[in-house]
Amino acid sequence: MAIPTVLAVFAHPDDAELACGGTLAGFRNAGYDVHIVAMTDGSNSSSPRSGDRVAEAAAAASVIGATITVEDLPDGEVRIAAPTYAKIERHMRALAPSVVITHHTSSLPLDDHQDHHATGVVATMIAKRAVTPQLILQGEPPVLNSGFVPNFFVDVTEYMPKKLVAVAQYQSEAAKPYMSEQALLARGRWWARQAQVHEAGEDAFFEAYQLIKCRSTAPHLLMNL
Repeated sequence: MAIPTVLAVFAHPDDAELACGGTLAGFRNAGYDVHIVAMTDGSNSSSPRSGDRVAEAAAAASVIGATITVEDLPDGEVRIAAPTYAKIERHMRALAPSVVITHHTSSLPLDDHQDHHATGVVATMIAKRAVTPQLILQGEPPVLNSGFVPNFFVDVTEYMPKKLVAVAQYQSEAAKPYMSEQALLARGRWWARQAQVHEAGEDAFFEAYQLIKCRSTAPHLLMNL
């Protein structure tokens, strides 16, 4: 029996860990093969140490138990165009994932980083056309986005420590406010409150998504999501 696979397609190193690091760690713990694809190396970051991000990405993936591929599209210039389609399609065909997670795609006017938008549009389109994905999710943007209205929440309380350690590998980006441990914990608690209304305690953490597709032939699988 083939090992089920999760494919997380994001624009830059650190995007996947921020949006879905706890979810990916949970899938890995459940026996899934977890693959992260970063479409760029993040070298156009405002950080003076942006060249460190590829090595940091490898360290972060190791914490989660994931395999990571850093593609060579120019940072800041990811387009909804043939090179982006070709790279993502190659991973989709090679891995045949049952779960695909990518960026939230904003409606116009664009309310997120242009690379995030383009990557999310292409990855979502390819995943929707592919045979194997049973679950397609778009993750929370790292900064305020008026178009992100989540309707799918994952309890990552057990895996929050791994998410924090994974994100902490990106020392070159540590000065950005949304990378701080406090910010990550605050966001996780906020989504816990949204997911569980008033039942969530201060020690619960969730990750939030927009659900694009969920397909299952076994009702018990849906009950265990």
